[in-house]
Order: sequence, then structure tokens, then C-alpha cells
Amino acid sequence: MTSLRSIILISGLALVSHAGCTAAAENRSPHGRPAGVLSLSFANNGQHVSARVGQQIEISLGTVGPRQYGTPEISSPALQLVSTALDWPANPGGLSLVYIFQAVAEGEARVTVPVINVEQTPYTNDITFRVTISVMPGGMHHVSLMPDQANTAPWQNAWTNLNNYARQTFTPSRPKLTAVEVELVVANPGPESGEVSMMVSSEAGVGVAYVFKTVTAADCGHVVFFLPHGGLPVSPGETYSIALRGGNNLFGWKYVVGGYGKGAAFFNNKPLLKDARSTFLFRTFGAN
Repeated sequence: MTSLRSIILISGLALVSHAGCTAAAENRSPHGRPAGVLSLSFANNGQHVSARVGQQIEISLGTVGPRQYGTPEISSPALQLVSTALDWPANPGGLSLVYIFQAVAEGEARVTVPVINVEQTPYTNDITFRVTISVMPGGMHHVSLMPDQANTAPWQNAWTNLNNYARQTFTPSRPKLTAVEVELVVANPGPESGEVSMMVSSEAGVGVAYVFKTVTAADCGHVVFFLPHGGLPVSPGETYSIALRGGNNLFGWKYVVGGYGKGAAFFNNKPLLKDARSTFLFRTFGAN
């Protein structure tokens, strides 16, 4: 899990550039989440809720002070954690995280979200989050993953590491961005996995979404970052950016010369190649 200090730093830079009961959790919220998203908060702590196979489940949790929610513990493969997002805009004094899960199989899963940094302040109240989710057969309307923009050029073995600021611009055609897929490659020997963060920024360079996830070396070819709240509102025809960092020096982002025509690749805010237009390999998904 990304440290509290790292999240505060990244969000700051982006802004500049009751137990035992069964509950029917809300499938629509004041934030405008689509009906396919099961939205949970600390108000659902200790409850037993239901979801459908294929459904997106979001748990939004916030803290004040040094305490921070850590990596969720999941008791069953019926659920998978697919992304974690910083609830935007970020508040350094009390960060809120959105844990994004996908129900992938029938069954029951207990999700526990522990609290870290508790030793720094003598708190007496336990804010560990626990919920039991029963996953039923599919059939609901789920979050749309309609392909929108894509770089379909064939890869010629070129990549750049994620130690620096690697960024790809794109121009959406749909009013909501639901997910972003990037193509990575194992660039250097190292651990079996690394945490990679993705920042989506507006044309003015202001961060509008920050998502991160653990990526394994064995499964890094097509990495999908899901956006919180069922998707991010965007303006079709305007230019946005996808920026990647992290990965413990393990991964490189694949790129090609030419490629996608509605954007370009940048490295530390300069064109990736001095003598040619280049583009990273990516795909975006949207909804109407």
C-alpha cells in the first residue's frame, strides 16, 4: 500500500500541475454512481451485503491524522481487489481511499480493511472495517467498459521505465472514463510484484484522478486501472493525460514510433523521442 506521505505528496503535486445485521447497500449514491456499483462506507461496518457476479464494489473509507487504512484482506476468491483510488480532490489532513473490487465468482467473502500507523497516537476506538459480501449469480447492469481510445500500433520492443514521469495524452469521445488499460513489460530483474500508480490529469495539467494497484511480473502485459464512483466525468474532445510511476524499477511502459493519432508520449514533460512522435500503448474505456 502506498504510504501516507507518498499520497499527500502526489496529490499535492497534482493539484498544483452496526454489527451482525443484513443490509441492502445502496446501488446509487449522491455522487452519481451508476446502478451497477455497490457503494459501501464505514456506515456499513459489520454488515452482510449482497452483490452479483461481475459487479463493481466500492468501499470508501477516510481517516484523520496519522492513522491510515491499509491493504484489504479478502477471505475468498469470489472477490478481487482491482484498484485503489484516492477520493478526489485529496485532503491531506484526512485522506479518503476508495477500494474498488470486482465480484468474479459465486460465494461469500469477508473483507477486512485494517488500520496502520495506530502506534503513533494512543487511539482507543477501533475503526477497522469489516463486511461480509455474498456474491450471487450475475444479471445486473454493471459498469460499462465500452472501448473508447486505443493505440493499436504493433509493438517493436521499445519501452521506458517508470522511475520517471511517463505520460500519454489522449482525447476521449465519451463523457465518462471508466477504466484505463496500459501495456507493461518486465524491464529489470527484481521482486515478483510492484505497486504502480496512475494519475489522470486535465488539459491544464491538474490531476483529476489518482489510482494505484499491485502489479505482478507474471501478469503485467495488460494492466487495467478502474476509476472510482463508476467512472470519471470527462469532456469529449478535450485532451487528458495518463501518467504512470512506481513499480520498484520492475516495469517498463511499451511505446511505439507514431501510433495513436490523438495524443503523444512524454517523459519528464518532454517528448519521449527527440526526433519522432511516439505514443505509449494504452486503451481507455468509457460510458455515455
